Parts: sequence; structure tokens; C-alpha cells
Amino acid sequence: MNTDLGLILHGWSYARGELRVRKIAGGDGRPRIQIRMDMGLMQLEWSGRPDGARPRDSVSLLDYFQSECHRRQRQGQAAPLLLSRADCWELGQEAMQYYWRRLSFFELKEYLRAEEDATHNLDILDLCQEYAEHPEDRQIAHQYRAFVTAHRIQAGVLSLLEEHDHQGALQHLRTGIGNLEEILSRQGDLEHPDSCQELNFLRQWEQELEHSRPLSPEEKLNVELAQAVEQERFELAASLRDRLRLLQAQRHGDLGSL
Repeated sequence: MNTDLGLILHGWSYARGELRVRKIAGGDGRPRIQIRMDMGLMQLEWSGRPDGARPRDSVSLLDYFQSECHRRQRQGQAAPLLLSRADCWELGQEAMQYYWRRLSFFELKEYLRAEEDATHNLDILDLCQEYAEHPEDRQIAHQYRAFVTAHRIQAGVLSLLEEHDHQGALQHLRTGIGNLEEILSRQGDLEHPDSCQELNFLRQWEQELEHSRPLSPEEKLNVELAQAVEQERFELAASLRDRLRLLQAQRHGDLGSL
């Protein structure tokens, strides 16, 4: 059996600083992701846990610990779940897998799937922050929350832009910025907001989306009217005013004023 990866890598060069990703069909017909790296190739599952494993006979390690929490609550166990250093390390390794796949989904413009993988990692951070036995592990959860939250916001916005819902994307971004500001405030990091690269990026993106926002029919008519008046095209200006009044009356549901 020839297992030399050189046949696969030939013709797919690695570029430093670039993430080269492709979607392939596996031997079983299911889709998978391949990532070209400097040392070779990484392959991830399209759905489920990226490495295809079932840790502790669960869909993911996160799913196992969440189920364990619910089981303890149903049984009324007084002792809370405690995550050891080893547990948190394993969860961190799982989060790294979902991180790589999230980046891949961004490259493939699979934004809803990127959003799902970001949510998975935020749930891991929640779990570690709530149940980690050692303060160091809780601090790690604190450290990465803004970064992963910003990725989830970005994925949601890009998904809406793909659907040409510019206004919805702008609103989603503004809501996300508010949520991120609240997170930073709770963590005591909002005294110097300029130091948060994720927040700065989202705020700048908000300004860019606002400036590129498509004009509404009423706004377009106002722009055309101003241009007609400036060019002394008074008949056109009168027609545009009539159309503008009609549009405003329709918006207010009052055609009687015409």
C-alpha cells in the first residue's frame, strides 16, 4: 500500500502566512477539509468533532462533560463537577481542533458552520470557567473569550452579508459589539478599550458597513432631488418631489393627504 503523501502535496504548494484550504469528498463520500501546512497536510471532518474521534463515547468532550453536569443535577448530587488540569488540557486540545476548522470554514465561506464552531469553543470556555479546579485554567478561559466571541460575531455578520441583508448584518454587528463590551466590562478590561484588538476591529468594521450601506428608496430619491435642484432641472425636481411624497405617504399608510 502506497501511503506517500507526496502524491497529494505535489501541485499544492505551501505559502507562508496564507491558509490554504480545500473541501474534498472522502473515500466514503462524506465531505472533509484539507489544510496545506508547511510540514504537510491536515485533514478534518466536516461535521462532528474535527478529528472524527468519539471521546468517552460522546460526540465531543464538551458534550460528555455537559451531559455529566446535567446528570448530576438530575440526580441531585451535592458535589459539583470538577475539571482537573488533565480535563482542561484535553478540552483545550479539542478547542484547538475546532479553532482550525473554524478558520477553514471562514476561508471556504461556510460562515454558519464557522459560527457553530465558535459557539462550541465558547461553551468550552464557559465550562472551564465554571468548573475548573485550578485558577490557572479559569484564567485561560478568561483570556480567550474576547477573541472567540469576536470570531462568532464576524461569522454571523458575514453570513448575513452573503444573503445581501446589509441592514441585518449591521444590526448584528452592533449587537455583537455591545455584547463584547459587556464581556470586557465584566472582566475589568474596558478601562483601556483601545488595547482590545478584537473590539477595535469590530468598531472599524461597523463604520465601514455604515458607509457602504445601500440607500433606501427614499434616501435615493432625496439624493436625486438634491442633484436635480443643483443642476436646475426643475421639472425633474418637481417629479422627484411628487414621488418622494407618495413614498412617504405609503410608508405612513396615509394616501388621503395626497
